[in-house]
Amino acid sequence: MCGRYAIIDGKKLFLTFEKMKSLEVRGQPFETLPRYNAAPTDTLPVIAMRHQKTGVERMRWWLIPHTSRDGQPLKAPDNRPLAAFNARGETLETSRMYSPYFTNARCLVPAEAFYEWKKIPVTAVVRGRKKESVERQPVVFRMKDDRMFMFAGLFSVWKNEQGEEFPSFAIITTEPNELMKPIHNRMPAILEEKDFDQWLDRDNKNTGELKDLLVPYPTEKMKAYPVSKLANSNRNDVSECLNPIETEESLF
Repeated sequence: MCGRYAIIDGKKLFLTFEKMKSLEVRGQPFETLPRYNAAPTDTLPVIAMRHQKTGVERMRWWLIPHTSRDGQPLKAPDNRPLAAFNARGETLETSRMYSPYFTNARCLVPAEAFYEWKKIPVTAVVRGRKKESVERQPVVFRMKDDRMFMFAGLFSVWKNEQGEEFPSFAIITTEPNELMKPIHNRMPAILEEKDFDQWLDRDNKNTGELKDLLVPYPTEKMKAYPVSKLANSNRNDVSECLNPIETEESLF
């Protein structure tokens, strides 16, 4: 899955990717940056084709269907909000929630790093009795050269009665690569620059070809390392969240 990520310098978008130099800039897409520990429901920069133009704008990270009556997240039978910040790549064509957006509303989500958590069994002795628990050790994943990259995403635009637009998005996940496998059984789908145009083209309805892009990113292009448990709380939106630390045991 992908439940936290970092995007620090919006200017890297134009410096890293040749295809992004002609982007339409809508509003103030980088106003909330830097974000070292962005979490679902945050408003973040997203690249999407709207009104026949490709541009970068801020969207809320939690997809709200355009058919929503009140602009609020869909709810489960027990009245809890349905998590809509990740979309499983393998089921996009059949998902009632995501299939309309996979066909017609795909986006790119720029990032410089993302987090995942390794579950580590811990045994402690409390008052003479063994107590089993699980610790969550945050791990950062990023490109080996620290360059910006793009998640594959889906977006929706909900409108209120006054016609105001409220765009939102979800990040697509796929199978893990070899680097991710020791940590988690899912990872965000990351696209190569050569595939950006194909992904963003709203006239492209070939879902089979589009699904072929949603594969584990090459392990040899990435690195991963453990970081401070500061990252466990999204209230800690600080650069220290990305600093490597030493751990007693290897996580990989």
